[in-house]
Amino acid sequence: MKAKDIMVTDVPSITTKTTVGEAVRIMKSNFGDESFLNAAPGLIVVNERGGLAGILTPLSIITAIMDDAPEGKSDPAFFGSLCDRIKDLPTSAIMEHQPISVTQDASVSDVARLFLTHRFQRVPVVDGKKVVGIIYRSRLLFAISQSLIVAS
Repeated sequence: MKAKDIMVTDVPSITTKTTVGEAVRIMKSNFGDESFLNAAPGLIVVNERGGLAGILTPLSIITAIMDDAPEGKSDPAFFGSLCDRIKDLPTSAIMEHQPISVTQDASVSDVARLFLTHRFQRVPVVDGKKVVGIIYRSRLLFAISQSLIVAS
């Protein structure tokens, strides 16, 4: 089985110039509130040529918000000010740069190894530099479970 057999091809993406606030709105509209909270969605970030530039993840957003927050400060107004500080930043300022990706012909075992080694939630699938899909951890687990069922 290959990466192309388990990837999702309808991949929401944004550009490096999309603001963080807009990116969060896109995440919520594409993944819904429940998935947004539970599935740890990420958005593929593309450059002006449509090539893979990075990934914007919930963790990169939380890190950017909390980066300069002093420990123990917890009032809602202060937290709101931290969010305000990043909402108009371009995603390029906080995204994960140079993400690891796989090709469509990568074996599922190689993809699984990447997920294990790097503790990924998702891996972009590329053809050259162009993003053609994404593999979420849940899709990998589904493929593995299907193989286990067939093997028994």
